[in-house]
Amino acid sequence: MTYCKYCGKEVESHAFVCVHCGGKLKEEKPTTVDNPSHLAGIVSCCFPIVGVILYFLWREEKPESAKLVCHWMLAGLGIWFLFYLYGFLLTAFSVRL
Repeated sequence: MTYCKYCGKEVESHAFVCVHCGGKLKEEKPTTVDNPSHLAGIVSCCFPIVGVILYFLWREEKPESAKLVCHWMLAGLGIWFLFYLYGFLLTAFSVRL
C-alpha cells in the first residue's frame, strides 16, 4: 500500500489514480515513434561533430536514431582518416622534380 501525494490517504500500490480524490499517482510516459532519419546520418558522416551532438541529444528519447547517427558518424570518421592517410602517403612518397 502507498499513500496519495494529494490527499494523503492510503491507496493500492498498483493504482494509477487515487480512488478518494482522483489525483494521478503514476505518470504515463508518452510513447514516441522513433523513425531514424537517414538525412541526419548522412550529415553525421560528412560532419562527425554533428553526429556526436545528435547522439547525445537523442540517446534517451530516440535510441534508434541515436544508434544510426553514431554508426554514420563512425563511418565518416573512418573515411576522413582514410583520406588523411592517403594524403599523407601521397606527399611522403612523392618524387620532387
